[in-house]
Amino acid sequence: MKGNRSWFRTRPGSLFVVFSGGLFIISVLLGLSLGSVPIPLKDIIEALLAGPVTHDGNTGHIILWSLRFPRVIMAFIEGATLGVAGSAMQGLFRNPMADPYVLGVSSGASLGAVLGIVFGAGRALGLWALPVLAFAGAFASTGIVYALSTKNGRTDTWTLLLSGIAVSSLVSSLIAFLMVFFRQRVEEIVFWTMGGLSRASWKAVASALPYAVIGAVVLWFQSKALNAFSFGEEAAFHMGVSVEAVKRRILWASSLTTASCVAFTGPIGFVGLIVPHVVRLLIGPDHRRLMPVSALVGGNALVLADLLARTIVPPLEIPVGVITSLFGAPFFLYLLVKVRKRGM
Repeated sequence: MKGNRSWFRTRPGSLFVVFSGGLFIISVLLGLSLGSVPIPLKDIIEALLAGPVTHDGNTGHIILWSLRFPRVIMAFIEGATLGVAGSAMQGLFRNPMADPYVLGVSSGASLGAVLGIVFGAGRALGLWALPVLAFAGAFASTGIVYALSTKNGRTDTWTLLLSGIAVSSLVSSLIAFLMVFFRQRVEEIVFWTMGGLSRASWKAVASALPYAVIGAVVLWFQSKALNAFSFGEEAAFHMGVSVEAVKRRILWASSLTTASCVAFTGPIGFVGLIVPHVVRLLIGPDHRRLMPVSALVGGNALVLADLLARTIVPPLEIPVGVITSLFGAPFFLYLLVKVRKRGM
């Protein structure tokens, strides 16, 4: 009977994983097929078999290899990264409302990109101007938050959270200040800060992928420690967890991977908040399973969100960050109400 109860308890989670795997195939095929120029499944298969070099002037093959393949892959990388980093942050802070941007990664990246826009850094660095400056800004803001929260080698998680909020608010005010003085650049600034995948390319994929993979592996190796953190830091310490070392690995790995993606796509909200929370409810809190499934679901979610952004009002393209916020904000409000009721 005990084995049967265990089987019934895990069956919904197993079905959800199988469903997510099937959805991955469907979402990728839809992302490649649909757009301003619809491409049949037969042409997608032919393009895959032909490879990126041999397209014989086929317009569909050119569109797939130069535009849609890198865009879909970049969307999946970004969504997967946010899913893994979000699950790690929620486990570290023991708070379902924590996300990968809690340390100021998003605001720092936005400030770096805005500085590049208003001062014309593209003339010096070309297409790499905004990604390089956004990455530097994200990493700098994370370093400031970490420094403010660390004393005598110990990092207090609540101070870390408050410092992240304070730094994000300060940086947001600096961005608003720049927008007032450089009004001719406001449209470009606003479009970047909304988050989008229109700049996705094979070079962007090649640059973001190593950070995403390495960061995800580092975070997954902390999964047992994160499971211990659910009982509190003191309990985790008595279980043999090197608490401060684990904190550093989680903070820097999640910030580094998130920053590398935000540098190319801009900040895309709510994926790293909603996906890990929903996955946790469906498969349980064990981070050894939670992280890889959150990566799969997060990647699927962003590929589908980008597909909707490209096709909902053709030929216009809505920034994908608008789509994720449109669906994510109501869920966040529901989550907030739920947490408040639990605390009463």
